[in-house]
Amino acid sequence: MKAKHIKCLAVLFSAVTVLLIACRKDSFDYGVFIGADINQQKKYECYDNIVVDPSSFKGKQVETLKADGKNVY
Repeated sequence: MKAKHIKCLAVLFSAVTVLLIACRKDSFDYGVFIGADINQQKKYECYDNIVVDPSSFKGKQVETLKADGKNVY
């Protein structure tokens, strides 16, 4: 019976750990992306403010970032 309780606690602990990691949102104030590409969108998720190279981004790409709640400069 004791082994069953230990196994249940281990599963519960693992589930809580995975849940906490999945819900954690790291966010940085700003990121500067010179020569970067919008196709690497996952890269921009952790930033609230983004400074981009205007020669690498089109207006529509900037609008996509703004639609995701980013401030783009």
